Formats: sequence, C-alpha cells, structure tokens
Amino acid sequence: MSLPDYHTRFLLAASVGQDAIVVITEGKLSYANPAGESLLARDLDELCEAEPDQFLDPPPPMLGQGDEAAFLSRVVTAQGPGALVRGLAFGLEDGTQMWVFRENVSLTELGSMAAGLLHNLAGPLSVIRSSAEMTNTKLKELHREDAGLPQRLRDWPVVLRRSNEKIINQVDQITATTRDLMAKISGDTRQHQLTLNLNEILRAEISFLLNDLEIKHGVEISWDLDSKLPVLKGIYSDFSQALRNVILNALEATQGQKDRRLGLATRSSQGWLEVSISDNGGGIAPDIRPHIFEPFFSHGKKAGQSVGLGLHSVRQLLSPYGARYHLESRPGKTVFTLKLPLQAQGGHE
Repeated sequence: MSLPDYHTRFLLAASVGQDAIVVITEGKLSYANPAGESLLARDLDELCEAEPDQFLDPPPPMLGQGDEAAFLSRVVTAQGPGALVRGLAFGLEDGTQMWVFRENVSLTELGSMAAGLLHNLAGPLSVIRSSAEMTNTKLKELHREDAGLPQRLRDWPVVLRRSNEKIINQVDQITATTRDLMAKISGDTRQHQLTLNLNEILRAEISFLLNDLEIKHGVEISWDLDSKLPVLKGIYSDFSQALRNVILNALEATQGQKDRRLGLATRSSQGWLEVSISDNGGGIAPDIRPHIFEPFFSHGKKAGQSVGLGLHSVRQLLSPYGARYHLESRPGKTVFTLKLPLQAQGGHE
C-alpha cells in the first residue's frame, strides 16, 4: 500500500525523529518509522497491511481531517499483551490517520543507562567510603596514643570520626537508592509472567517514592499487610504501575492537609485478593465517582498537574486479570480497594 504523495516528505522527515510514528491508510497500517517498529516489536514488513486492533488494544479513534485526540492503548505482541503506551492521533486527508507515540524511550533503555551510571559511580563511591573508613582507623590509633598530644588536639579525632561516619552513611544511602532503582527498573521491564507478591511490590513502590523528601518527611504511612497473602501470576509492570498510580492519586489528595496520611493494607477473603489504599484528603463527591475511570478526567487538580489517565490506566493494566474496584469516600477518609480473583489470576501469557 503506497502513501499519498502529500504525506511523503513529512514522513521522510519524521522517520529520523525519536518519536514513534504509525500511519493508517484505508484502515490498515501503511507506514511505521524505525521507532514505531521498535515500539510495536515488529518490522514494517510484518506490520504492513495489519489492522489497528492487531497491534494496539484498544486502537486509537479514527478521526476526521484536522481532528486530533490523545489516546492510551496497550501494544499487542505475538506473545500477548505488551506495554501500555500513550500518544496523539491526527486525522489527515483522505481518511489517513497518523499516530505519534510519546515517551517511547523504553524502560529497558533506561535500565541500561541506569546500569551504566551505577557502574561509573561504584568505583568513586567505593574509594570515598574506603578512605573514610581508613581515616577513622588512623584517628582511633591517634586517639589511643594521645599522651603527648596538646589538649586542643585531643578533640579532633572525635570530630573527624563523626564526619567520616556521616560520609560512610551517605555513601551507603546513595548505594541503597541506586540499588532500589535498578531493582525497580528490572521488574518494570519484564514483559512475561512471574509469580508476584503484592506486599513486596507495595513496599518497593513506597521505597522508591520515599526518595522524594516531601513524601518522606511530610506523609505518615501506615501498613496493615497480610503476611500470608497468596501470590499470583502476572506481569510485574502491570501491577507496579497500577499500584503506583493509585498511591500517587492518594498522595495528591492529601496535599493541603495539615497532617498527610497514607494507608496501605492487603488481605485475602473468599477467593479474592484485596489491596486497599487510603488517604485523609478531601474525599470524592458522589456525583464524581462514576467518572473516575474515564480517560482524561481530572478532578480537583490544578491545570498541568495531571492528565487524568491514572485510574483509567489502572483499569487498562489490570482488566486482563479480572480486577474489580470498590471506593468508599467521605471528607477526611477515602479508601480505594483493588480486588483480584485468585481463581482467574494471570490474565495473559
């Protein structure tokens, strides 16, 4: 299938850009630039003539000339559902559609960059830590041999030792933070099913969020996790992204409260696994609740603060697992509960 001549020069220019681009002509894929091939995990030869629902679920809307719309879809691969992606759809002449995917730097690429950064940091951090430890050792020796030292020098070893201990603690904190980041990226990049413990995923998400000092020092976090919570099978990133979105929604709701509180709880009951996330924000009015899963719906947030895809993407991510949701809300107390059927775990292979 050939493209209309009036699109050719634009697409040639776009083909060397970083954004993934797909063009639909007469209802079928007619073009994908290299970034688009990478995003969809197939070569153009494999994609050409494919209908949109063969590689995106749900496919973006078909638009009239001059129209545009944002969309959120899941990539369909030969192995099953893939990554969740977002982008912009444009209606061109003759019914041609162009889809531009945003943020197409994959987590795998980010993981490679982070691994390189960690590798480059490991050497200098090790030298800094070893030097501080060695200095502390020498200071202890000096402190023991203090008979001939002037009185004013006798306090130096103690002060310097405390400074070195601070250096060692900071280096250990940097190392732990980068290790947590690597573990998170490693989990989020796996696109095959694993045995998952949602308690561990919740802890990992909170650990990552606590790198934000506003959250670490400004939010009281309470835990009520079932130590015997059943495991389930699924794609790690489906659950980590979904839980992260719900947690971020709860944290946003607490902004402006004098004492910000976030609660996390898990339990299993009558064949269901439940995760509850609570906050002490202003609550969600009854007339708003039916709309919380709608795409681009953003309630009570300042312009530019949210695009309104948080809970919509939660539903998109977890629908293959048969997830259900329950919301209780009043001013000062909102509880969002995610329920997963244990008998229908593992929504796709």
